[in-house]
Amino acid sequence: MVTFPLPRHAPGRTFWRLLLKRQMNIKYILLLSIISLLSSCILTDTNCCEKINSTKITDEIYLEKYRTFCAGVLGELTDCYLTDSLSFRTKIGSYDEHERLIVKFNQDKFYVYNTTSNMVFDTIETAKFSLDQLLKTHHTDNKIRSTKPIFGFNTITCDTDYHSGFGDYSIDENLIITKTQFRCGDKYLNAEYLTGSSNFRILIGVYEPGSLDNNYHVVKLKNDSFAFYNIAIRDLTDTIATTVFTINQLKKSKLSKVCD
Repeated sequence: MVTFPLPRHAPGRTFWRLLLKRQMNIKYILLLSIISLLSSCILTDTNCCEKINSTKITDEIYLEKYRTFCAGVLGELTDCYLTDSLSFRTKIGSYDEHERLIVKFNQDKFYVYNTTSNMVFDTIETAKFSLDQLLKTHHTDNKIRSTKPIFGFNTITCDTDYHSGFGDYSIDENLIITKTQFRCGDKYLNAEYLTGSSNFRILIGVYEPGSLDNNYHVVKLKNDSFAFYNIAIRDLTDTIATTVFTINQLKKSKLSKVCD
């Protein structure tokens, strides 16, 4: 929202101040109401005992998973048990929405791995160009099919501009990164450009919507040069804890209740 200040002695200046103050108070009241509503939900509606699944580990022993904390987008917790469903059920661990629990059986032992996952960004390709080089290779028309990108291949087979101008960000006061989506039959593809004044446009690359590959980033360097990056998003899994259970240990335990 763009606002324009009133002159220091403009009539009605006090009125606008009071109106602005009142609007701010209303916003604070609404914000506090939302926080209060969320807090009440967290305090009263998070305990649960939902069975997720039962997975066979050996001929007699199963891995059972129960969701015990249910706060929706605010988080969840899952309890895991090893059981023969008749004589024993042993809790072997828990994990939240950012973690996983993996069970492997080897000889007479069960190995329980608590793992956590993080998204990492891997640079696959880089390219560097001066502004003069870019000006020599830029294109100004709307025909995408014959345009060669900096990274990869141009797989767009039509010139139907379906949606444009989403996810834009500025490189400097004259150049921006912009995206255009093309619909060719039933297939959608996104083209990412470096654009500027005087119809300047460079095709950086093409990628499928929602893909974790071919994420492009551009950085302006010194002396009017630019670094282009092709980045892949990867899921990195690390083991944070390991526990070992023997069959004898499990058989000596009781048939415990779930969600206790």
